[in-house]
Order: sequence, then structure tokens, then C-alpha cells
Amino acid sequence: MPGPPLASFRSAAGLPDRVDVVVIGGGIVGCCTALELLEPGVSVAVCEKGVIAGEQSSRNWGWVRVTRRDAREIPLMLEAQRLWRGFGERLGEDVGFRIAGITFVAEDAAELARYERFLAHAEPFQLRSRLLDAAGFAALFPGVRIDGLAALHTPEDGRAEPQLTGPAVARACRRLGGHVLPGCAVRGVEVQAGRVSGVVT
Repeated sequence: MPGPPLASFRSAAGLPDRVDVVVIGGGIVGCCTALELLEPGVSVAVCEKGVIAGEQSSRNWGWVRVTRRDAREIPLMLEAQRLWRGFGERLGEDVGFRIAGITFVAEDAAELARYERFLAHAEPFQLRSRLLDAAGFAALFPGVRIDGLAALHTPEDGRAEPQLTGPAVARACRRLGGHVLPGCAVRGVEVQAGRVSGVVT
């Protein structure tokens, strides 16, 4: 089943003769890399063989979650949540980011034990994650019956709209003078004296 339609992006810039950095790939990582470089004044071209954010960047669930993460990932995800809270304002567009919480149901004892371990290693970060029994689940989701032993809920978790985000970042890059080039496949990289000297498209 196809997902929601991807927001459109059209390039208004031609192929530049020279830039400081060429980013290969116009997904969310490539476009955000370009944004980080453009804001302090680095000149950038983003080369995308197909459509901006046309692959995995627009087909994921858009979760920005701490829940069920490895303990080593939690600081990174907390920083990601902080950045996402102001991302729409930074881009000048609504990317659909909402803090709505995320809940996972533990269907068996092994899964419940994993959730309990998560709560233990999340405790130093002062998250509001908690296990819900059937009554707690019913209070949070009236009319929905839990089909499992318990549920792990984190109210601070959120989600964005992947179909909006990639093109919005690309438009912000373009406003900053970046060259965002859909349909521009990279065929090779030229190197002189051990340094990249050119990109063949």
C-alpha cells in the first residue's frame, strides 16, 4: 500500500561550477548535512540521482523516540528530540513534529523483562517512561483494550512527517544559496594530489 504523497521539490539552481562541498544523496541525512554547512556560510551542492527524499527518508514512520533504545543511544535521542522541537521554526515550515508519546505492548514475559531493563537503564535520564497495567492503559486510551501483559509508555516521544521533512530541509538549503539538484547522479569523483578536485555528474 503506498504511503502519503511526498511534498514536491523543484530545483531553481543550475549546476554550479564550483562549491566547497558536494553532498551525494538528497535524503534527510544529505539535506541536513547541507543545511548544517550552509548556515555558517560553506557553499554546497546536493546531488540526488532521483527525487529529493524519495526513498527511505519519506517511507519511514517518522518516530523521534527514546523508548526501547539501547542505553548508549539515549543521550543522542534526547538531543534529537531537543533539535526537533525547534526544527520547524528553523526551517520556516511545519514538518509535522508533534510530541504525542509512544506506547509499546509487552505480549509475553520476555518482552516485559526487556521493558523493565529499559526502565532501569533509562532511570538516570529522568524520563517519564513507565509500565502501564490494563487499568493504566485503559485510562490513557479509553475504549482500547490491551492485548498483552503490560505496556511501556513514554510521553515525551514524538514523531514528524517524513513526507514533509526532507523537501522542507531542501527548500531551506536553497534559500541559503545551496544548490539542491534532484535527478543529478554522481558518476565519479576526481582526485588530484590525494584531494578531491571534482565530481562527475
